[in-house]
Amino acid sequence: MLTKPEIMEAIADPEWQKFRVSLKGEDTVAKLGALCVWQAAHKYSRKSVVQVENYLNALKRGGQLNVDGTIKRER
Repeated sequence: MLTKPEIMEAIADPEWQKFRVSLKGEDTVAKLGALCVWQAAHKYSRKSVVQVENYLNALKRGGQLNVDGTIKRER
């Protein structure tokens, strides 16, 4: 389970913020692929897992992903 302080610390990373902004305008499939690359590049560190989980939750809240993580809409 993610804690609020852990999320806030992970997403405050300037490198993550630059990456996150680079995903704007991409379709959902491209975003998911980029998130996989991000995690692999960061060796699946706890910090990268928190960042990606938080982003996936935002995609769910935004209606791009279903609750189970499947794609609901492309953009």
